[in-house]
Amino acid sequence: MGITTRRRVGALAAVGALAAASAVGLVPAGSAGAAGAGVIQVPSDFVPSLSDTRPTGHYEVQGTGLRIFTEGSTSTDKVAEYVATSTPLADVGEPTLDYTVASGGRPGFQLVVDFDADGTNDGILVGETVYGNDWWLSNSAKPFVKDGAPSHSPGFGSANHGTLDGWRAAFPAATVKAFGFSLGSGVKGDGVISAINFAGTRYTFAKDVVLTGKEECKKGGWETSTKPVFKNQGECVSSFARG
Repeated sequence: MGITTRRRVGALAAVGALAAASAVGLVPAGSAGAAGAGVIQVPSDFVPSLSDTRPTGHYEVQGTGLRIFTEGSTSTDKVAEYVATSTPLADVGEPTLDYTVASGGRPGFQLVVDFDADGTNDGILVGETVYGNDWWLSNSAKPFVKDGAPSHSPGFGSANHGTLDGWRAAFPAATVKAFGFSLGSGVKGDGVISAINFAGTRYTFAKDVVLTGKEECKKGGWETSTKPVFKNQGECVSSFARG
């Protein structure tokens, strides 16, 4: 798979649990070589341990975009997925979602962050267009992150918030362990994410390619498989021989 035709983000050089959860791709997100265009394979590039898509929240690939929608406005109406990375907060720029609303609410951009560089996730920063360039901290974040937030003024998504520049200044060693989106919970909405812009790369979406027989491994077919990714034709053929 040449990176000019398909840039995978599954193996995003994540560390710890995130690495084990998604070590299936080729190019680290946010690395020096990742600037430009990328592709998120759905669903294999989503981190299962971080998923918070609930029974009445849904996603589906449409062309190169991802339709996300909820059925109502209850606690089970939520769709939230994340892609693993290991990118210093200082290098992420100003992440955005290219999103077209069909109806209802809009998703927020989500950054899962290790604020003290100890290898564990400490909280989630949420960027919502209603708050401009101000990012608020999830209530589940660790106390030291809440205490160190750039601002504690009311009127935002939580009492602990600030611009990304403010968060970078407060936590210079912070590393983003995953990036993604969330619609809900309790929000009815429907729309299409045409791209995720993160750390200088514009990511679009594609369905996983799953081969169904050893004949499809031949003539370079093994290279098209995204679930799983094969090292060569022989490995692909052998996987079907083993059943």
